Amino acid sequence: MRAWFAGDFEGCLALCDRVRPSDVDMVSQLALLRARALLRLSRAQEAVAVVSGAFIAHGTLDASLTARMLLGQAYVRLGEHDRGLAMLRDAYAGADDAHPTIRSEIALNVALGYYGLRKLDEADAALELVHDGADIVHARALEYRGWVAVARTDYAAATRLFGDALRRLDGCRHYDRFLEATAIHGIALLASERLDRTAWLQAEPRAARFDWSADGLALPYHLMAIHVSVLYEAEGRIREALRATHDAERIAISPAHALYAQIRRAAILRVMRERYAHDDLVATIRRGLDELAPSSLQGDLRWLPLALAEEIAYAGDVFGARALVKRFHDLPSPSRMSAMADDPRDEAYQLFVDAVVADAAGDLHDAHARYQRAFQIYHRIGYERRALLAALRLGELTGQTYLLEYVDRTLRKLSARSPLRERARLHDRPLLEEE
Repeated sequence: MRAWFAGDFEGCLALCDRVRPSDVDMVSQLALLRARALLRLSRAQEAVAVVSGAFIAHGTLDASLTARMLLGQAYVRLGEHDRGLAMLRDAYAGADDAHPTIRSEIALNVALGYYGLRKLDEADAALELVHDGADIVHARALEYRGWVAVARTDYAAATRLFGDALRRLDGCRHYDRFLEATAIHGIALLASERLDRTAWLQAEPRAARFDWSADGLALPYHLMAIHVSVLYEAEGRIREALRATHDAERIAISPAHALYAQIRRAAILRVMRERYAHDDLVATIRRGLDELAPSSLQGDLRWLPLALAEEIAYAGDVFGARALVKRFHDLPSPSRMSAMADDPRDEAYQLFVDAVVADAAGDLHDAHARYQRAFQIYHRIGYERRALLAALRLGELTGQTYLLEYVDRTLRKLSARSPLRERARLHDRPLLEEE
C-alpha cells in the first residue's frame, strides 16, 4: 500500500507478487490492490482479469463493493462507458451499509463514468455524493471537479479546484503522490495558457520539492514540464524553459512523448531567433516522427503531427507542413475518453496551425481569416497565450487598433523580459492594406 500511495505502481505489483497470502481475505485484498495499481498504469484489461478471477473470494460487503467498483472503473477506462457505469451505479445502490469512505469512492467512480460519456451535470451530481470527511477520496473529488471544470472551459474554476485538492490533500490522513502530481500538472497546464503567473508561483515551490522519481509519476511530470516550459518562455525565463524541455524528454514514457518535448524546445529556439538550431532540430524531429507507427499517435499524442507542422511552417517548408497537417487529419478519430467532443481548444488550435501554414505560403488573406477565428475562440475561452500570439500576428498583418490594445493589455501580465513584449515593440506598417 505504501508503494501504491507513493506512485510506485510497478513496485506495488512486484511486492504483491512476493506476498504469500495466509487466508482467503488476504487473497482478495491483494487482488484489489493489484487491480488498483494496474488501473493507474492504464492496464485496464489486466485489471478486469484480476478482479474477475478473485471476485468470488470476497467475504465482506466492503471488499465485494470495491471489487465491483474497480471492475466498473476498468470498463470505463477501456471505453465501455455504459457497461462500466451500469456496474458502478449498481454498486453504489447496494452501498447503503458500506463504510462511508467506500460509498464515497464508488460515487467518485460513478462521476468518472459520466465524465467519460461527457455528461458533465451528472458527473457533478455524483461528486456531490462524496462526503467531505472521506479523507483522500474527498481530495480526489476536488481534483475531478477541476477536470470537469476544464471540460466546461471554466479554467479559472479549474485552477482554483486543483489548488483546493492540494490543500485538502495536506490535511488528509493518507497521502496520494499521484493525486498531488496530477493536480500540479493541471495547474501548470492552465497557468501556461492563461498566463496566470500567480497560480504557478503558488504551485512552483511544491513542484520543485516534489519527489517525481516513481515510475507511475513519469507522465504527469512530463506533461507538467512541457507546460511549465511554455510559461517560462512567455516570462522570458529561457534557460529554465529549455531545462524543462530536457526534463520532459528525459522522463518521456515513449518515443512520441520525447518528440513532443523536442518540439517544445524547437519552439523556444525559434522564439529566441536561433534559426539554424531550430531548423536542425525540426529536421531531427521529422525523422523521428517518420519512424513512429500510426498506432503510437493516440490520445493527446495525435496532435503531434500538427505541432510539428507549425514548427516546419515557421522554418519555411510549406509542403512539409501541409503533409503533416494531412497526416493529422488521416489519423483515426479519438475516443470519447481521450478527447472532449467539441472542445473549442481543438478547433482553435487547428485554425491557428492552418493560419501559420497559410502565412508561410504567402497567402496572407487566408492566414488573416484563420488567425481571426482562432483569436476569437481563444479570447472567448480565456486561453490568453494563444490569443496573444494570434493577435500579434493579426496586428502585424492589419494594424487593427483593437487588437494592439488587446496585446498591450495582456502583455501587462508578463515580465518586462518576455520575448512577447519585444515582439510587440516591433510592429510596423500593416502587411495587408485596407480594401
